[in-house]
Amino acid sequence: MKLESDLLFGWGSSHRLSRIDGPSRNALAALCEPLQQLIDDLPEQIALVDEDCTIFAANGAWKRAAEEHGYADVLPGNNYRDFCARKAAEGYEPAREALAALDDIRADRRTFWQLIYNGRENWRGRDYQISFHRIWFGGHSFISITRFDLTEILELRRARDDLTASLMEGQAVERQRMGRELHDSAAQPLAAIGLVLARLKQRSPEPETLAMVDEMQDLLAEVHREIRSISYLAHPPSLKKLGLAHAVKLLVEGFGRRTGLEVSFDVRGNPETMSEGAETAVYRLAQEALSNVHRHARATRVHLLLCFRRFATHFIVADDGIGILNGSHAAEEGEGVGLAGMRSRLSEVGGRLTIRALSPGTAIIASVPAASQAHPERGSPPSWQQPPRAGLA
Repeated sequence: MKLESDLLFGWGSSHRLSRIDGPSRNALAALCEPLQQLIDDLPEQIALVDEDCTIFAANGAWKRAAEEHGYADVLPGNNYRDFCARKAAEGYEPAREALAALDDIRADRRTFWQLIYNGRENWRGRDYQISFHRIWFGGHSFISITRFDLTEILELRRARDDLTASLMEGQAVERQRMGRELHDSAAQPLAAIGLVLARLKQRSPEPETLAMVDEMQDLLAEVHREIRSISYLAHPPSLKKLGLAHAVKLLVEGFGRRTGLEVSFDVRGNPETMSEGAETAVYRLAQEALSNVHRHARATRVHLLLCFRRFATHFIVADDGIGILNGSHAAEEGEGVGLAGMRSRLSEVGGRLTIRALSPGTAIIASVPAASQAHPERGSPPSWQQPPRAGLA
């Protein structure tokens, strides 16, 4: 069992074994040496403290880090709580949080704690994750401390986020260019066609010809609306200037005016801070979803909901159209071009996409963890709350 093996990490203080009774002490003594060899090769720095927070065991990585960086007061035999208290008194916030967590664990107010923090002094410029686990063995309580250097991982993550933002920005610029060229190149020929049809209507007295001209003018007006809709979605309101909620509101209003669809948008909860990448991903998804509704859904109504919750932000686009037919060629093609792109964009910011069939229509649900949950500092891994019920009001 993992917690039991945690107890044995680096057990090197034989006088501490005497505090554990009979068979438990004999079992621990027999397992100490092979387990010590096993965990000494792990990159994590691991130590074990007793009920008074005295360090009585540590693996090789913990000892090497302490010795190389001049922190002899975190080697076995020293009190880890006292170390945290001294650093907290110097104003070091991570030490203050660690001190509070130790006291909470000792008082049985929690059994686990985790923090990602920036080092200082000899560890300045490095990022670490530290966790405390409350464990029991042989009727005795201990706390295992595990510390891991995340610097390279976080640097790679930041590089990935920068690359993602750059790619999204490039896609947005290309989308705007294509929308602008489509509008500019089509506007004059379509206007000319409209003038020709108007002249033909004036000069032809035959009812059958007039009916055909009316039908062509209707089709021409539909082409105009389609081009305006595509061009608008390629030149949406500025996300950076307006923020996500306001930008989506303006996007929806403009989309409704240009398509003639009945479109509504609601916001629930208190707006939470989202990363720039997450906001961009949700906003691009709104553009793509509205475009798909306009082109494929045959819908008359569309409802969008932006719901802020403690652990996640949910964005829902629901329509009353024909829906997505599972297993059909059209559905597979849509997944390959549209939905797959949405999934990929959300996954890059730790989010996920859910598709639900409505009666009638379809709901697309994007869920993105809150900024504090995307890279949790303490507690359990990100906790996904269920999104609100999807549908048209």
